[in-house]
Amino acid sequence: MESVAHIMARKLLQMKAFRVQTNNPFTWANGWQAPIYFDDRRILSYASARDFVRLELAHCVSINFPDRDVIAGVAVNAITHGVLVAEQLGMPFVYVYPKPKDHALENQIEGELAPRQNVIVIENQVSAGIHAMKVVEALRNNGCRVQGVVTIFNYDLPAGMRRFENADVPLISLTDFETVLEEAEALEMWNEEEIRTLLEWHRNPSKWCK
Repeated sequence: MESVAHIMARKLLQMKAFRVQTNNPFTWANGWQAPIYFDDRRILSYASARDFVRLELAHCVSINFPDRDVIAGVAVNAITHGVLVAEQLGMPFVYVYPKPKDHALENQIEGELAPRQNVIVIENQVSAGIHAMKVVEALRNNGCRVQGVVTIFNYDLPAGMRRFENADVPLISLTDFETVLEEAEALEMWNEEEIRTLLEWHRNPSKWCK
């Protein structure tokens, strides 16, 4: 039976959620230059893919975290996916900014959340893991127990994986970098030079430059 990771990777590739530019790299929010960009917002425009993500994220939460109390989405890009999971499971939902807002109530956590609740964090993608870890820290500072993070896509970068390990936070993803490359090769969507460049970048993304 085909794995969820391969099905998810193929769906994302077919909807052109991944952009590869080896000669004109993207600049990520953390300042890194990268030949790849994942636009998960495209999922929302495809009903079948949106349903697949909703069901599979909810399934991951259900089987791995039976004692969950609340679903938390990482603001802002994972709010929609988090809401879909909470709706599927019939659970309370909050969303959390990586840092407090600088206006109005200056909240970092939006919604009703009590101390000692078990929280599952929904993220859209994990690269360096900085935003997710700031959200985990905010939830823990609120007295909650973060049982794990569930994401659509994981770049599986060493820096990000170390952050999760050091924080003792389980990370579960629907698909990952290696699986996406495998599917892209099978679909003949990226040529040999593009795949070679992606692998070079993946080995040391913070130092890579074109």
